Amino acid sequence: MSSPTLTLNDLIATKLQEIADDAWWDHRILRAQDGNGRVLQLGTAAVREAWYCLADHGHGLCNEPLLTHRQASTLLGMYADDEPIPAPQIKPVEIELLDPAVGAFVPDALYHFSDVVAEFQKAQG
Repeated sequence: MSSPTLTLNDLIATKLQEIADDAWWDHRILRAQDGNGRVLQLGTAAVREAWYCLADHGHGLCNEPLLTHRQASTLLGMYADDEPIPAPQIKPVEIELLDPAVGAFVPDALYHFSDVVAEFQKAQG
């Protein structure tokens, strides 16, 4: 009798689903399905939405796109490891994400798009 084969892709997919389930349970954020994410443009840069917020911050459901540290840095024109949003209005969501550059799951933060836009406008003067 042969036992089922578990592949690395299966393990990664399972971990990604666990992270998505925990993010919904703990923070009320959802992962945008492939192809369904909005294109977020700021200045001359654009990124695709990967997560969005369905929490109630006091004014009803948020429904705002959430950006990873790397995405926020890209939109703000920062390529260093500095914190892209030093004082966000809405607390960033701490989450573990798959980083293809590192090839592992690493801690990250998801920032609300409005905080990224506010930081961009502040930098523009």
